[in-house]
Amino acid sequence: MYRDINNKMMGGVLSGMARSLGVTAGLVRVIFLVGFFAIGGITFGISSAAMAAIYILCWMFIPGN
Repeated sequence: MYRDINNKMMGGVLSGMARSLGVTAGLVRVIFLVGFFAIGGITFGISSAAMAAIYILCWMFIPGN
């Protein structure tokens, strides 16, 4: 997986994930945002702070293309 730096909004993590999965970046972004905001801070047993920390770590360690 690579960060898609040509189709990024922040770090390109979600657009890179979408490219790897073969779906649109918008779909992955919407799913992430719904999980982050709309489900009361808990998504799949992960808090919003943990999701933000995971995103930042992915941003730091996944190479851009």
